[in-house]
Amino acid sequence: MISLAYSVKKMLIDQNFVKRLASCEIMGGANNICSDKTGTLTMNKMTVTNIWIGKTQGIHVNNSEYKWADYFQNDKHISLVKEALCCNTSGSLREASATEAAMMIMMQRFGVDIEQKRAEHLPSDFIRFHFTSKRKRMSTILERCNDTDNSYNKRIHMKGAAEIVLKSCTHYINQDG
Repeated sequence: MISLAYSVKKMLIDQNFVKRLASCEIMGGANNICSDKTGTLTMNKMTVTNIWIGKTQGIHVNNSEYKWADYFQNDKHISLVKEALCCNTSGSLREASATEAAMMIMMQRFGVDIEQKRAEHLPSDFIRFHFTSKRKRMSTILERCNDTDNSYNKRIHMKGAAEIVLKSCTHYINQDG
């Protein structure tokens, strides 16, 4: 705590304004920082430019609407992406972080009603494990998933640091399903 307070004081001298102390802790744990010149840092606005399902595919970011068939060949992939990006994001477009807002905007361009998808899979007392710098991931338990491959009615969606998420996986979906 003392070192954190010292860091904040030094940043104040450098005229860096920090709204939340947790930001200092998060940035202190960063190994890599990626930046660009398209407004991510200056305007806190991000855009999804690539998706990965077994292979990387670029998104036509200038299009106001996206078509599922242009990116996904498998209905199960589409269903999982809808669940993950609608239900494992928090808040509305107005309150969301830049990363989550970018994912929600992509879903809207695919024509998905985010609130309807949330109502379909998230009960009023749903369980969410929020992102922390210690866990390095966020997880949400969805219900009524109707998975035809097994008899489970629930599914957990997780996002966060790649190395943490991958350690938690036993299977993944590639371009062939």
